[in-house]
Amino acid sequence: MEQDRDISFPHSNTGSRWLKIFLFLTGTLASTILLKVGSIQYLEILYFVELVVLLVIFSENNYKVRWFRPYLRIATWYVLFSSAAFVLALSSLRYDFYFPDTPNLLTYPVIITISRIVELGASVSIMLYLAGQFREDQLKAAFTMRVYFWVGFLSAVYSIVSYPLNVVADLSLGTYGSDHRMRGFYNEGGPYGLYLLSVFLIGFALYKKNWVKKVPFQFASAILAVAFLGSQSKAAFCGLLFVLLINGLLAKSFKRRVLLALAVAVFLVAVFQVVDLGRGVAGYQRASQAYEWLSHRHSNDPNFIYGRVAGAFIVPKMVREHPLTGIGWGNYGLLRNAPEYRGAAAFAHLNDDPGLGIAGMTADLGIPLVFYLMACLLLPFIYLRRIKAPLYLTNLALLQPVVHLFGGQLNLTYPWIVTAFALGLGYSYTKASQIPDLAMRQP
Repeated sequence: MEQDRDISFPHSNTGSRWLKIFLFLTGTLASTILLKVGSIQYLEILYFVELVVLLVIFSENNYKVRWFRPYLRIATWYVLFSSAAFVLALSSLRYDFYFPDTPNLLTYPVIITISRIVELGASVSIMLYLAGQFREDQLKAAFTMRVYFWVGFLSAVYSIVSYPLNVVADLSLGTYGSDHRMRGFYNEGGPYGLYLLSVFLIGFALYKKNWVKKVPFQFASAILAVAFLGSQSKAAFCGLLFVLLINGLLAKSFKRRVLLALAVAVFLVAVFQVVDLGRGVAGYQRASQAYEWLSHRHSNDPNFIYGRVAGAFIVPKMVREHPLTGIGWGNYGLLRNAPEYRGAAAFAHLNDDPGLGIAGMTADLGIPLVFYLMACLLLPFIYLRRIKAPLYLTNLALLQPVVHLFGGQLNLTYPWIVTAFALGLGYSYTKASQIPDLAMRQP
C-alpha cells in the first residue's frame, strides 16, 4: 500500500504536463456551462482536443489499446443506445417539421440526432478515459477532485458575497430575480443547486479518503449548504432527498437507517423554512395547465414561451402520441409548433428545448429507449454495488442518474466527470492510498 505520496506529474514529460493541465481545466470548467462558443461549451471543446490527442497516441501505438472489461461493457451499452436513437431519428423523417425563424444545419432532422450522438460519444469517451487514469493512479483523481471541490466552493462564496451587493445595487451577479436566488457561475438556481450537490459529494469523498482535512471540509460544507439553500433549487432538493433515501435503503444497520431518517426530516424542515417548495411546484402545475392562454399573455417573455413551462405542457402530448418510438432525438424544437402538440398556445419562433432532463427526452426517444438510457446511466452504480465499493463512492455513481432524472440535460459535463471519479476510485479502492497531506508542488 502506498503511503504519503504527493500529487505530482513529471513536468519534464510533455504528455504528463498536458495531462495535468487537462485535469485542472476539467475540474475548473465543470463549474459552469456559461463559457461557450455558440452552443458548444469550452469544456466540450477541451474534450474534443483531448480525443484528438488520444487518437494520435492510438495511431502511434499501432492502433492497439488495452480496455478494462467493465468500462468496455459501459461503452458497448452506449453504442447500442446511440444506434437505436439513430434508427428512430431516421424513422422520424415522416413527420412535418416546423423550422425556427433562423434555422442552422445542426438543427435539421437526423443531423441534430447525429450531433447529439457525437456529443454523447465525447462525454462517454472522456468519462471512461478519466476513469482509467484515476484507476491507475489515485493521485490524479485526488488532484482533479480537489480542483473540482474548491472551485465549487469559490462559486458558493461568490454567490454569498454578491448577495448584499445585489440587494443594494441590483447588480444580479451571483444571484438573480426578486428573491435573489443564488446561481454561482450558472445562469439560474435550478441547475446550480444540482451542481452544488455534486460538489458536496465530491468533498465528502475527499474527506473519507483523507484527502482533505476535517476543519476545511466542515467550513467549506457550511458555505456550500448556505448556497445550496439559497439556490432554491427544487430539483436539487428532490435530488438530495432521493440520494438520502437510497442511502437509507442501503444502510446495513438499523441505527444508521434511523440517523438517515432523522437527517431527511431535518432537511425537509430546513427546506420548507427557507423555500416554499409546495408553492413553487403548484406554480409550475398551474402554469402548465393554463399554458395555452398564458403563453399569449406572456408572449414577450422567453422564460415562459420556451423551456420547462412549455415543455411540461407539450412533452406529455408528444409521449401520448408516440410512446414507443418518440419523435426523434433532438426533434422537440422542430415539432413543438405542430397543432396537435401546441394547441392554441403561442407559436415559438426560436429553437427550443424542454429542459426537463430524462422526462423531456421521453418525447424524443420513446419510453423503451429512455428506460434503456436510464439503465446505461445506472450501470456504474450497479457495478460498484456489485464489487461492494464504499457508500461514498456509490453515491458519486448515483449522482448522474439523479441529476438527469431531476431535470439536468444529458450534455451537462460535470455528471460525467463525477461518474469517472466513482468508477476510477471504485475499481481501485481495495488498494487505496491513505494520503494525509496532498500539498501541491509547483513546477
